[in-house]
Amino acid sequence: MSELVIAAKEGDVSKVQTLLQQEGDANAQDSEGMSALTAASEAGHLEIVEILLRHGAEVNATDPDGWTALMGAAGAGYSEILETLLDHGAEVNAQSKFGVTALMSAASKGDGQSVQMLLKRGADRSAKDNNNWTALIWAAEEGRLEIVEMLKQVRSQPER
Repeated sequence: MSELVIAAKEGDVSKVQTLLQQEGDANAQDSEGMSALTAASEAGHLEIVEILLRHGAEVNATDPDGWTALMGAAGAGYSEILETLLDHGAEVNAQSKFGVTALMSAASKGDGQSVQMLLKRGADRSAKDNNNWTALIWAAEEGRLEIVEMLKQVRSQPER
């Protein structure tokens, strides 16, 4: 496993900085293909996400399943990291090999703040995963009624 991915996941800012100075590869991945950026995003380490991006981490890097840092941050409910990744060009409608998007991930977790942010940034509320599920179905399946209502409200508004 990549030392950088471990340090990013653990939130060890000092070690991340040292490893980047020594090795210079902000796109390091572990043996399963997870990037340091995704590890930091899923673990909620905003400072490390910012450091990795400054050192050239690919914001849209995927693991073998097509999972991105944006999907990880959305699913974990880290809206500040979500915003940072979007500000650095993360693809809001990227889909994993299973068709899952960041919006679906946030909706299934019941994270209204992330859902709203993703929608404002252009997330496709009608995107479907490989099972033909939309974010609304993901939210309903997980019992996230507030998110279901939010997505229904957005859906009922006329397209612009």
